[in-house]
Amino acid sequence: MRSQTITATPTLCQLCDVHVGQCATICAVNAAPQATRRLSELGLRPGAQVTIAQKTSGGGRVVKLGSTRYALGTEALRQIEVEAR
Repeated sequence: MRSQTITATPTLCQLCDVHVGQCATICAVNAAPQATRRLSELGLRPGAQVTIAQKTSGGGRVVKLGSTRYALGTEALRQIEVEAR
């Protein structure tokens, strides 16, 4: 009898839906070109792995990318599609 390995299936969602402490990989940024460019300059682009460090007042989040932390508002979080793990 073969043993089966069970792995967690990644879930696609918006970055605002990811819980504190959870990691996610950015799949797409669905924002205006200027906002997409700015987020990309910060390293928040498809393929980047981020962790939600904490919630902020008003529904924002502090997002950790490597050793850097960025505070993002709810509008920006809704425009970033991620694969949560």
